[in-house]
Amino acid sequence: MSFDHLVLVGGGHSNVLLMHNWLMQPNLMPDVPITIISRDSSLVYSSMYPSVISRTIKLKESLIDISSLANRAKISFIKSDVCDIDFLKKKIILQKRPSIEYSRIILNCGSNTKISDEYKDLVRQKIAFPIRPFLQSYQFIKSEDPYNSSTELPFVIIGSGLAAIEIAFALRKRWVKRKLILVCDPKKISNKFLKILKVFNIKVRRDMNFIYKRILLCTGNNPQIWIKNNILELDNQGRIITSNNLRAIGKLDIYAVGDCAYVGRKKNRSSGILAVKSSRTLSENIIRDFNGKTLKKWSPQKLGLQIVNLFNQNDDYPMSFAVYGKYVLGPSTIFWHLKNKIDNNFLQKFKNLLMDDLKDKSNNIEMDCRGCAAKIPQNILNNSLSDSKLNKFADSPEDASELFRSNKKIILQSIDGFPSLVSDPWLNAKITTLHACSDLWACGAKLLSGQVLISVPKVNNSLQKYIFSQSLEGVRSVFDELGGEIIGGHTYESRNLSKKPYSLGVDLALSVQGILDIHEKPWRKYGMKPGDVLLMSRPLGIGIFFAAKMKNINIFHGDEEIFKDLQTSQQNLIENIKSNQEKLGKEIVNAATDITGYGLLGHLNEMIKASNLRRRSENMNDIKVNLWLDAIKFYPGILDLIKQGIKSSLYYENHKIFDLISKQQIHKQSINFCEADNNFSNEEYKAIKELLFDPQTCGPILISCDSKYENYFDNNWYKIGVVMEKDI
Repeated sequence: MSFDHLVLVGGGHSNVLLMHNWLMQPNLMPDVPITIISRDSSLVYSSMYPSVISRTIKLKESLIDISSLANRAKISFIKSDVCDIDFLKKKIILQKRPSIEYSRIILNCGSNTKISDEYKDLVRQKIAFPIRPFLQSYQFIKSEDPYNSSTELPFVIIGSGLAAIEIAFALRKRWVKRKLILVCDPKKISNKFLKILKVFNIKVRRDMNFIYKRILLCTGNNPQIWIKNNILELDNQGRIITSNNLRAIGKLDIYAVGDCAYVGRKKNRSSGILAVKSSRTLSENIIRDFNGKTLKKWSPQKLGLQIVNLFNQNDDYPMSFAVYGKYVLGPSTIFWHLKNKIDNNFLQKFKNLLMDDLKDKSNNIEMDCRGCAAKIPQNILNNSLSDSKLNKFADSPEDASELFRSNKKIILQSIDGFPSLVSDPWLNAKITTLHACSDLWACGAKLLSGQVLISVPKVNNSLQKYIFSQSLEGVRSVFDELGGEIIGGHTYESRNLSKKPYSLGVDLALSVQGILDIHEKPWRKYGMKPGDVLLMSRPLGIGIFFAAKMKNINIFHGDEEIFKDLQTSQQNLIENIKSNQEKLGKEIVNAATDITGYGLLGHLNEMIKASNLRRRSENMNDIKVNLWLDAIKFYPGILDLIKQGIKSSLYYENHKIFDLISKQQIHKQSINFCEADNNFSNEEYKAIKELLFDPQTCGPILISCDSKYENYFDNNWYKIGVVMEKDI
């Protein structure tokens, strides 16, 4: 590698603390490109996870927002599992995407639950479940909530450590009636704990010689498999041995901290929570390393105070044990208050950092959004087209144009692109490519070929090569999946000021060609007919989601679903419709478009205007649409963001379309906004209306078809309204 690239592997406590330290003391942050790779966008603070299980707090209260911290620190964020690391070639092997090169690496990748052979089959059968990863085990625990009954078979916790004991207490708080059994070695457990377990009606067993329903494994930690199979020196528990400067033994470019690491070769002691305290030394050593200075030394304390919550049913007197080495003190409310204060202070420093950032930005002009929200406003576009005597594109716009027609095939072409939406150059390119293909799908075509136009930031050649290669790999991943071919392209270097993360300085656009059989009729925006139903393929809210992320506001439950859709092709939906058309021997789509930068309202209005223009030329009455607000789907958490005042920077221009429609007399309006009785509150209906102006990247396909064919569409499609003839 010929350019400096610091990569943080894992979203563990030490790495999030490292980012926090950099934000608090920017002078400690190396002036090099930095990337963090994490399996999850948010970290569950492990000390508070039992409280989540007990329902004492909500899951979101225990989360540290890794992606927002990275965004604020101007660090590129990659959400991916690490499959392996080639430490000789300095390459990080990721799942289903190209590898990442590094010059220095910090390993804080945590650990997995140790699963012995006797439980592996049960895990595969989903009868047993490991406590780690926490987000997955929490879903497993929630799935058992309906069975909180004394008549149900027992739920089993396996483990002899403090984690297993505290989880057992938390589950008793969650399930008052459920039979709970802790399978452990009683000799390893203090009598104080055993007495409380008995009081809480949690039975203790040495083995599994009884009938049970589900098992939760709290059986210690194992390092990641790729750590075991590598060249690093490991201790007898499989942890990476580091010197007291936190470098892996014999490796000048590898740092390791947290559960995956162990300082020194002496007698084992727990690294876990103690290693979090190494973050200050780590942040100082990283900058010293880049500056060629001597590294500082750090040694973990031999013992640490551990506090175990009881989650007793009396909420007025919550109690905890304090454990220090072999000593167990309590239970006492004092220890509970101490733990509560420590945990809340730890989390609050991250939340305060992001909230302070939000307050600062609220005093400034709205930040310009990225993705398809970077489009020129529709009125400026149309006026400019008219001024340039290109009125036909303003009066009757189409998603793709016919490029070629033979006696066998029709080829359509479109072009699309925008400034980088995310700091991961591979993911950004994949999203941009899928977005460009959406124009073809809206015409009923499948991807044939494409050309790529990419602008890269003005940085050193090696970094440019990295960003360019990652971007091309992202584009190619879509073409390979959809059977298309990249047939050329063009590059140029940006003349804008390069800022971190440099990958956000990429502008990417694609000219894409789609293909249809000659007997197929390309779908157009015009063609809507009275009696048609409107079907849409995805929820709304992408623009609001990314506007919130720019302010470091994240929605945990919506994040997964949104990024899944952003990376999922809709070509198969179109192919399914074509298959049904072949079976029926007739066209079932009358008109179609994709919902992108001008929002649902803007693009639906384009369809209505184009359809009415065509109908007038054929001496037919105009059509209008009854849009059912209560039928429109939106991603989880989006309405809450709207209520917080989050808007895309294109929102206000898109709102002008609504203003023009609503100013007309009711009988002349082309879109009627219909509200069902009592489905939503007035505030929620207002929020849904705002959602109509939200620009979408990789948004839904919108189809107008005869109502008699709506059952031929699969469950990905949902009905949002009907087309009617306008009153004369």
